[in-house]
Amino acid sequence: MAVINPGFYMASRINDLVRDFYSDNGISRARARFELLQIGKPIIDFLIGLQYVPIHQVRWEAVKTLSQLAVPEAIPILINALENEDMDVRWLAAHGLIQIGGPSVIAVLEALEGNQNSKFLREGAHHVLKELQHKHLFKDDLGIIKMLEHYGTQSILAVTAKKILTEINSTDQSFSKK
Repeated sequence: MAVINPGFYMASRINDLVRDFYSDNGISRARARFELLQIGKPIIDFLIGLQYVPIHQVRWEAVKTLSQLAVPEAIPILINALENEDMDVRWLAAHGLIQIGGPSVIAVLEALEGNQNSKFLREGAHHVLKELQHKHLFKDDLGIIKMLEHYGTQSILAVTAKKILTEINSTDQSFSKK
């Protein structure tokens, strides 16, 4: 009797579900997304590359799935998706970062520190930080949210992001809660 490797079966099943993201059938895509969410974190590695697929619906489905999964391990992919050419993909990425909560703050600030000139990143960061501030998960003592509303402030944006990151690190604030 042959022994089936459960890891191989799971990878095969995940690949089959991810393949459904290419379907023209919205119900098939929704079912695949639902099943992938039931699997949980192991799906992340299978969705990483989909953010670069030229087919809009595939990128949308991948980011929607990660947004609904809402785990810190998905943060780097969602940060990248904030710069996607499609506004609805960017919105889903921001929504996912908001759902993840506090752990998103540092990643958003680090992204701004490294790429303060990206219009899409600035818009997404504004949305994320403002919502997290509203949920009392981000304290904006230095006014970075206001800076993100004005494009002319990009010269000091990276410096402000770095100051906030330094403050977070020096006060050992925990961003682990949702």
